[in-house]
Amino acid sequence: MINRLKLASRVYFDSNILIYLIERTDLLQQKIVQVLNILEQTEASLFISNIGVAECFFGAHKFKNDKLIQQYHDIFYDNGLFNLVPVDSERVISAARLGAEKNLKLVDATHFLAAIEMECEVFLTNDHHFKSSHGIAVLQIDEL
Repeated sequence: MINRLKLASRVYFDSNILIYLIERTDLLQQKIVQVLNILEQTEASLFISNIGVAECFFGAHKFKNDKLIQQYHDIFYDNGLFNLVPVDSERVISAARLGAEKNLKLVDATHFLAAIEMECEVFLTNDHHFKSSHGIAVLQIDEL
């Protein structure tokens, strides 16, 4: 799996990966840091949709945690690490169709559609109902 990651030039991050990176201090967070180090070395392009950004900010705002809000702002807007994929009405309709085909929740289908449209080779997640398809290898962070 690590080799697949090293060969990828375009990687989509499910929001749970960024939440683990920012909000946890355990083995999963360490794995994500290792993944980011690998992707930095290979100069891969990293993607997340605006829906993923919103999911990350949601918990920070829910708990009124200004430190988390700033950390998410930094990672998404200040350091330029991620390419943000906009979610417009056309993409939402396409995601609905994809979700129905793949039996995914609409928000998950929106993430996967963004990965497809951005021509990502890898979809990094910790959500086990995602399956590789459309030329995208789904990699589970807990299995790396």
